[in-house]
Amino acid sequence: MNDSELANKARGVACCLSYNNGEHEDAAKRLLREMAHRLDAKNIRVHKKRDGFLIVTALGNSRYMTFKESLAYRMFGAIPEKV
Repeated sequence: MNDSELANKARGVACCLSYNNGEHEDAAKRLLREMAHRLDAKNIRVHKKRDGFLIVTALGNSRYMTFKESLAYRMFGAIPEKV
C-alpha cells in the first residue's frame, strides 16, 4: 500500500467517525484527518513541462523547480521535500 492509498483509507475511516460521540472518537477523527493531510503533502510528483519541471503534491499544490533543484533532479534524481 502506497502513501496515497493509506491517506485515502484514513480519510474513509475518519468519515465513519463522529465529532459528537465523545472525546475519544473526536480525537481519533482529528488524528486520522491530520495523518491523511500530512501524507498527501509528502506525496510529490514531477512533470516535465516546456518551462521546466513542475512538482505537484497530492493536495494539488504545485510550483516549478528552481534551477538548483532541477539540476539536482537531473543529476541525482533528488525530489524536493516541500512544494
